[in-house]
Amino acid sequence: IHLLGGERVDVYMRVIALSIYQADGDEVANIIVSAVSYKDPAIRSDRLTSTLMDVVHGIQLDTSHTQSDVEQGGTAIFSITITNTGNVYDTFQFYDPNSLEGQQEWLLPYGWGVKFPLSISLEPGASVTKNLEVNIPTTQEPGTWVIFVKGWSMGEPVKSVEKGTYDILELWINVSIRSTGNIVFEIFDTSEEVLPGECAEYVIKVTKFFAPGYLIFTLPGGPDERNTSIPIEIWRQDHWTVTLDFLNAPDYDENTRYEPGIARYWDQTERPYEVTAEVCAPYLADAGLGPAVKVKAYLQGSPKVSDEVILSTMVKHVYDLDANTESLENDMNPGETWAVPINIRNDGNGPDRYDMRVTEIADSQGLAQPWDVEIFRSDMSELVRDSNQTVMVHVNAPAEVAAGDYQITLSIFSEEAFDGTRLRDIIPLTVTINEFHDIQLSLDPFVESAVKTTAPGRTVRFILNLTNNGNVPDIPTLHNHTKKGDGVWDPTPGLNALAGWASSDGTAQAVEFAILDGFETEYPIELSCLTIASGETPPVYECYYDEFTGTWNFPPMPAYTTIQIVAIINVGSDAALGDQSMGIKALSEFGDSFDGGDHDETPEWADSCSIDSDEDGLPDNDIGCDTNEQIIHLRLRAPDLIFVGDPSIGDTSKEVGEMIPVTVQIQNIGNVHATDVNIILCVGEVDDIKAEGCSEENIVYRRVIGALMPTSPDASSEAPAITLLYPVTAGSDHVVVVIDPEQTIVESSDDNNYLDIQEDLQSENPVMDVALVVISKWSVPTIIMGATAALIGVAGLMMISRRKEALDRVAEQSSILQSADEDARF
Repeated sequence: IHLLGGERVDVYMRVIALSIYQADGDEVANIIVSAVSYKDPAIRSDRLTSTLMDVVHGIQLDTSHTQSDVEQGGTAIFSITITNTGNVYDTFQFYDPNSLEGQQEWLLPYGWGVKFPLSISLEPGASVTKNLEVNIPTTQEPGTWVIFVKGWSMGEPVKSVEKGTYDILELWINVSIRSTGNIVFEIFDTSEEVLPGECAEYVIKVTKFFAPGYLIFTLPGGPDERNTSIPIEIWRQDHWTVTLDFLNAPDYDENTRYEPGIARYWDQTERPYEVTAEVCAPYLADAGLGPAVKVKAYLQGSPKVSDEVILSTMVKHVYDLDANTESLENDMNPGETWAVPINIRNDGNGPDRYDMRVTEIADSQGLAQPWDVEIFRSDMSELVRDSNQTVMVHVNAPAEVAAGDYQITLSIFSEEAFDGTRLRDIIPLTVTINEFHDIQLSLDPFVESAVKTTAPGRTVRFILNLTNNGNVPDIPTLHNHTKKGDGVWDPTPGLNALAGWASSDGTAQAVEFAILDGFETEYPIELSCLTIASGETPPVYECYYDEFTGTWNFPPMPAYTTIQIVAIINVGSDAALGDQSMGIKALSEFGDSFDGGDHDETPEWADSCSIDSDEDGLPDNDIGCDTNEQIIHLRLRAPDLIFVGDPSIGDTSKEVGEMIPVTVQIQNIGNVHATDVNIILCVGEVDDIKAEGCSEENIVYRRVIGALMPTSPDASSEAPAITLLYPVTAGSDHVVVVIDPEQTIVESSDDNNYLDIQEDLQSENPVMDVALVVISKWSVPTIIMGATAALIGVAGLMMISRRKEALDRVAEQSSILQSADEDARF
């Protein structure tokens, strides 16, 4: 340190004591501080300092609780907190409880054991918590005891509580009789299953440990005690009962065999004695777990020393269903439905989600049948005990089924887990199918139309289905019906207003029938029905018409078969235009519904399945209608072309080659338009033309009208005027105007298609014109014939001259050849 003269500075010295780990006891550090001149060592000054290090040793013992309750043979646990209250690292010592000195210091009774650290080292102010475990022997008498925990510092030889180097903790232990394991119940199974009214026996082995004693048995929370005024059998209808049997218990007395409240002395330890608990279910017990029965035994005078067992008795689910119905038998027709109400009652002891199934449908010979039996499972719900419900079952007889008896078995199953025991009840239903007669006549809209358009004089065919929907063979007959004058269908077969469609001698029928063979093939064949006169033997497998009865008879039809027939309608040539309806009825040989025959056949037509009185396109009747009848409709549509008034002719004679206009008015009074209408001028007499037609050479003029719309007969003034041109030829002609000469247009009447022109159409000089025509006709051929003859004569002369020249030339050549031959021979 550099100091000037007279200068003074303060110097500080820090003295650091030993660490808490090095310090052992109180110490004084004498430190001399010397100041020596650097230039002159003789100049110096010393100062003695003394520093005292005070070492404090201290211990403090603490616990969360100073008292503990423990049973014999148990362990008392205390949490001991040790704190170093000194200022140095210190080690604290505790007495060894295993030494004689330590047992005296701990004040431990005989047989007690202590588990605690013997020494603990701590830094100043640090604390540590250790568990003190005090083991109590099982033979220790009950009572309250005190023990001492003593700890001291190893750094201070003098143990002084006042100085804090020694501390004592006082702990109290209340020892009680051991309850756990003192009385022990042993049982093989605490649960049993019984049926309602049955009893379950539980054998309980009761063992007393540690010391003999008096045991008292109780049933806390058990079933209600029986009123002695009520007989036991009546009481057990709805109540549980529990009985303890002490037959094999010590200190047995017959008078107190079934009384649990009597104290019984268990004189031997560790020996089990059997006590039987009998738990009886009520006769009307519900399925499920019964009340928990607690059997408890405690030491007389010490209720806490006890053991108990809870017995659980399960009542088995008894499944019992009873099914019944009002009637087990019924008569039915094919296609009908029998609604069967089945009443199901649950007589079991618990809820049941039951099921109903059809287990058998068989005929009288035991053969399975494919019937439709509908069980309305929506009506089925879980049945609680002693409840019932009604389930509807619809037995639907097949539409095609033979007559006879049929057995339908309905089985009632419960929800029991075992498949082989689920069946609870059966309902045997017997259905008797009656002989059923049902002839049906129908028209398939995908094949045929019930409405057809035609014209008078035409023949129309309708393909119909004739079905024997009965379950026995049947022979059908067909009849045609029409409406009466009041518009109501006549129940008697006949034509009524359409009688004119048939011939008066009966040779031509307005309605005929035929069988269509091979309908499903590419080329079906129409087999016409035969006509059988009175007295002739009718065929068996062919259809025929009986002239005597006026009935169309068809061959026998097996049950549930269909044939295709053809209804042939011959429309009369003089039939009035408009809409006409005709009804075809098929009858069974067993009669109608009033005779016990065809089930839906009635003579009247009001219930027909095909009648449509309001003409809305929908049948008037639906369910239960008469299927024997089929109504067909004919729309008679045809034009009717007539001449209106007389023809208009300006001049009936003109020069040859000119045209005479003939103007006529034509009106269509039919109900449909006519197309491509041909109108001709025909030379000839009207009667001949009507009878034989107009030959092509007699047609002098033709005109075609594209279309002629129908009009009212009163609208004759609106009839169009048609002008025809007659080419004038030499002479005179009688001319007739003809509409549709080839009769290609079907009209309601062709008689009014002829208009006779009263005046002949001629040239101006008929006689001279004809002569000139004849002369002009023959002059040219005569000239041609003369010229032809002259040419032939010239040709003949030329041929003769040429032939003569040829002959002369041949003769000359022959003479030359002869001379040459003679010279050659020479």
